[in-house]
Amino acid sequence: MRKIMNFAKQAKASIKIIFNIPDYERYLKHHQEYHPGEKVLTEKEFYMACLKERYESGKINRCC
Repeated sequence: MRKIMNFAKQAKASIKIIFNIPDYERYLKHHQEYHPGEKVLTEKEFYMACLKERYESGKINRCC
C-alpha cells in the first residue's frame, strides 16, 4: 500500500510539472532548504503569486 501511495504522490507531482501547475508542497520543500530564514507564503498567497506571474508578467497575454 505504501508503494502505491508513493507512486500516486510522484505521479501527481509529475503531472503538475508537465502542465505547469503550481505545487505548494514543492515550494515549501524548496523554501525550507534554500531560504530557511525568510517568510513562507501561505497557500493562497503562493497560488495568487503564481497566477500573477503567469498572466501579468507579459509572457502570456491571454488565458487560453
